[in-house]
Amino acid sequence: MQRLAAAILSVSSLATASLWAQAPVLVPSQPVPSESLPAGAPPAMRTITKQDLLRHATWFASDERGGRLTGSPGQIETAKYIADHFASLGLEPLGDEQDGGGRGFYQYYGIRRTAVAESTRFTIGSLQLADGFAVLGGKAMDADAKGKARFVGLGRTRGDSADVGADEDLTGQLAIALVRPPSGRMDGPLTVEQKFGLSFRAFGLLGQTAKALEKKGASAVLFVMLDDPTGFADVLNYLAVSPGKDTLAARFSGADRQMEMVASMGGAPSSTPTVIFSIERSQAILAELGVDVAAAKAYVAGEAELPTAKPDLAAAARVEVTVDDDATASNVVAVLRGSDPELAKEAIVYSAHMDHVGRRLDGEVFNGADDNASGSAGLLGIASAFAAGKERPKRSVIFLSVSGEELGLWGSAWYADNPTWQADKLIANINTDMIGRSGPESDGSRVTVTPSHRHAMFSTLVRDAATFGEQL
Repeated sequence: MQRLAAAILSVSSLATASLWAQAPVLVPSQPVPSESLPAGAPPAMRTITKQDLLRHATWFASDERGGRLTGSPGQIETAKYIADHFASLGLEPLGDEQDGGGRGFYQYYGIRRTAVAESTRFTIGSLQLADGFAVLGGKAMDADAKGKARFVGLGRTRGDSADVGADEDLTGQLAIALVRPPSGRMDGPLTVEQKFGLSFRAFGLLGQTAKALEKKGASAVLFVMLDDPTGFADVLNYLAVSPGKDTLAARFSGADRQMEMVASMGGAPSSTPTVIFSIERSQAILAELGVDVAAAKAYVAGEAELPTAKPDLAAAARVEVTVDDDATASNVVAVLRGSDPELAKEAIVYSAHMDHVGRRLDGEVFNGADDNASGSAGLLGIASAFAAGKERPKRSVIFLSVSGEELGLWGSAWYADNPTWQADKLIANINTDMIGRSGPESDGSRVTVTPSHRHAMFSTLVRDAATFGEQL
């Protein structure tokens, strides 16, 4: 199928409902009074309630889903939740063909997953750590490092300010180094572009430091953060792998590779296990070393000498990173057949992406309540309304829940190139994304529709709707 179809299926967006902004309170749904519906609205719209939307969105966005990263257990649970909902409405499965005949609700596509194994953990003195870290390098690894913990300040090995002397040997030691902050002043909040620029520079410094310490014989390099003024931990989500935050690549031709290219910038800083810890875990490590955080900050600022750390502190690192070249992610697809014998061959697609971006290295969940638990809840509400209607529409209606959206519209591209409906009979797509709040472009009485009128190629549906609205 031509890439134009991918554009049709993945770039239009229409807000169709809103969610309460209050704390979740799950109550039974109540029918919407008919007088509250717009004039001429289908009676089945009464089945779409704030309570149901809130219930669905709360389930999607809960910490238990772990941020719904593509291909993760949380995304798999989400796909099942959506498939079960479609099944409960009596919708027809429209996913992959099954071995026993017919179709299931799931449509699978291939991904490559790089993940931190559960066996990965660190010991520093009496401290045991199994989370709150990210492994740099982006490649398979199975390494054990044991020896003494060595606090090396900023890890410099050259010049008058060297933390490790030219004649020092770190063989049999795990080097613990401070993350070097970016140089220069930072006045006011940083833009996303500034955060990425500063963080990439900081990442480059980490790579140089890790390689220098590796040359000194360090069996592992463990970086600790004192603070994070540039959002480095956020950017690391794209450059490193951590528990609950795999790095992913598409395994099908034609997939958008932009996010993969960003991840590739986090290539191996050295062949030695290289890890960075969250601020909370870093503070625990420094405390175990007997290094005062304030003293370490003063040293980094050039206002004090390198703090002394406990000597002969036992340390160990077990680092296992796995690469699965046969992993999969899934879309969920269902259809309500139209009532007209001829027009039923054509279909309108309602879609929304179910996934989000997982966790930070400190374990904080990116819940994705608006992006896109809200749109997924809207999709389920739309499906419920169509299924409850006394009269079926003349055309068929496809309900498509896609994954891989945050990584480059992977699920949308896969469906566009591998449609489970005759491609030239897909008439239009209405996609619900981030409908839980209004944007700065609109007030509370409006919905935001993209692309804008400036995108003539992709805005025919929006343009026609606006024209008809004025006429009506």
